[in-house]
Amino acid sequence: MAKIFPFHGIRFNPTRIKDPAAVTAPPYDAISPEHQAELYRRSPFNIVRLILGKTSDEDDETNNRYTRAAAEFDFWQQEGILVRDPELSFYLYDQEYQAGGESVVRQGFVALARLENFSSGVVKPHEKVLSSPMEDRLNLIRACHANFSPIFSLYSDPCCVLEALARRRKEEAPDILVKDDDGIIHRLWQLDDPGIIGKAQNMLENKSLFIADGHHRYEAALKYRDEQRAKNPDFTGKELYNYVPMYLANMEDQGLFIFPTHRVVFDLPDLELTTFLEDLDVWFEMETQTVDPADPEERLRIRRHLRQKGQDSHTLALLAGGDKVHFLTLRKDDMMDRFFDPKSPKALRTLDVSILHRLILEDMLGISSEAQERQEHLKYMRDFDEPFESVCGGESQIAFLMNPTRLSEVRDVANAGEKMPQKSTYFYPKILSGLVMQRIV
Repeated sequence: MAKIFPFHGIRFNPTRIKDPAAVTAPPYDAISPEHQAELYRRSPFNIVRLILGKTSDEDDETNNRYTRAAAEFDFWQQEGILVRDPELSFYLYDQEYQAGGESVVRQGFVALARLENFSSGVVKPHEKVLSSPMEDRLNLIRACHANFSPIFSLYSDPCCVLEALARRRKEEAPDILVKDDDGIIHRLWQLDDPGIIGKAQNMLENKSLFIADGHHRYEAALKYRDEQRAKNPDFTGKELYNYVPMYLANMEDQGLFIFPTHRVVFDLPDLELTTFLEDLDVWFEMETQTVDPADPEERLRIRRHLRQKGQDSHTLALLAGGDKVHFLTLRKDDMMDRFFDPKSPKALRTLDVSILHRLILEDMLGISSEAQERQEHLKYMRDFDEPFESVCGGESQIAFLMNPTRLSEVRDVANAGEKMPQKSTYFYPKILSGLVMQRIV
């Protein structure tokens, strides 16, 4: 089953980089153009220059964001900005953040994981990937021969073995402590104790890993591995390209949460609200509430009511301008059967995001699955207030407010070998890039 190993992590040299907040960044796909520019200004050594370098109209095959990232990566190592840990290590990684007005800590660790084809069942995805982002990450690996950000994966251990083993190490001051732009506190401890590492390896040996975040990066690593094996037919399986850094978190961790991602629809020429509501009534029980969309307390009330209704039903909310929010509860679970193969698991057929994407977006609004993947007429928003602002400001026609996908649903869909629609899950907080990296050669 899952095989994990310690590695020689590459990290920013604390004698050269005094403020880790100046050189770390969110994952590449969570960085807006405005934030990218700010990170560039923040430091000439910010990790954004490696994971999401700027592009230019003059870019070509020999001078582009990937070749520049490779040059920067090599230069930073030559100049001692980045240094390689001499000890084979795991890296304990905690994130402290606010959830529901309380301080919460999510615990995990970074290790190398052996790359496994999904058909093996050892590593299980739960979301579809798009070809363009996967090729982007593959080009970065090809150019830099390195992995700059760990894949976020989950395992199940009700006994919390590693948490108990790591407790004494965490009583010491962390090697890295950084507070990011969202106020999240990140703590990293290098762990080179062979005894603890061995027990963690044994604990995971009979378990599967579920990818929480980083599907595109994992598939890019798989493709790079296969390319290297084709070039080196005498490979042993121990070459570093056979592995990828993973941040591993326990499913039983009380600090593990999934947040929802909301959807807005725009520039749909044939959308007529009255007719659309009549069509929805066939499929959903509808509860309509009046709301002042500009009032934060009113938006909070809507959010709480959506969460309450979603506890024992498949419910999402439709925001269609004006002062109305329509709560949509699927009348019967088997109404979704017509949109799926009979062999597909119920967990997939009745996901809130499946109901939205298959029934509403594709069947009722005519936004094909291909158009959804290209994000034509569709945009994703993670902040609950953004859809209100988008619809009321006239940027979007309607918005769908979502409840988070349950962790049990992620596990059931992945175990069945199926994949959810894109952006079905938003594991918060994101893993900070720039804490520890891996060189493949």
